[in-house]
Amino acid sequence: MKNRCYCKILDNIEIAPSIHKIEMERVDGLGNIKPGQFLHIKCSDALLLRRPISISYAEKDKVGIVVRKAGEGTVSLCNRKKGEILDVLGPLGNGFTVNDGKRVIVIGGGIGTAPLLELVKNLEEKDVTVLVGYKDMPYLVDDFKKYVKVVDVATEDGSVGYKGYVTDLLKAKLENDGADIIYSCGPEVMLKKVQKIAKEYKVKVQLSIEERMACGVGACLVCTCKVKSEDGVKQVRTCKDGPVFWGDEVMLGE
Repeated sequence: MKNRCYCKILDNIEIAPSIHKIEMERVDGLGNIKPGQFLHIKCSDALLLRRPISISYAEKDKVGIVVRKAGEGTVSLCNRKKGEILDVLGPLGNGFTVNDGKRVIVIGGGIGTAPLLELVKNLEEKDVTVLVGYKDMPYLVDDFKKYVKVVDVATEDGSVGYKGYVTDLLKAKLENDGADIIYSCGPEVMLKKVQKIAKEYKVKVQLSIEERMACGVGACLVCTCKVKSEDGVKQVRTCKDGPVFWGDEVMLGE
């Protein structure tokens, strides 16, 4: 199987309630990793289908993922122990384009903040503002601060930072300072709002979207989404053609 690797778990830490950061050995088979790509992981021998998990960060000797316990697969993955071996397929998908514009806004919501960490690492010599939003307890904020000076936090309950939605911070930032490009990952309701705001302020935007995936390599057509084309609308495969799309082409929730 293409890009199939066996990676030892180096660490598994719960960084927030039901949120785990898992570090695994970076074996040669993983090759080059681009921001926004994902791994297709066999979570346990009892489960037939793999689970797509975004790559949060990649270093010379290790790769990190951040996983939210949400179902049987991710619960099994979060319960895996240090020293165990993960059956991994990847890296897969098309990631972010990182050479557009000088003034950059990176905006994430919830578990969608995780893949933006590797992106921020690759935005050197740019004027980067990171906006992250959570329902309550934030995570990864200190990790972002290692690479950028401005990291603004929004929580829906107001326990940390701005009380409200992270998209409110985006609109205020664009109103005051503008931007050349926006990169975003998070729940679809947030991405639709980011897409709308970017259009309103005439700013380019790239969106990393989530769809249910089975094979992860574009063969099963489970994860199709709609994009605009010269002929109107066409169906594309999120796992193969995405998961990152330009905001003026992808049709969210349609």
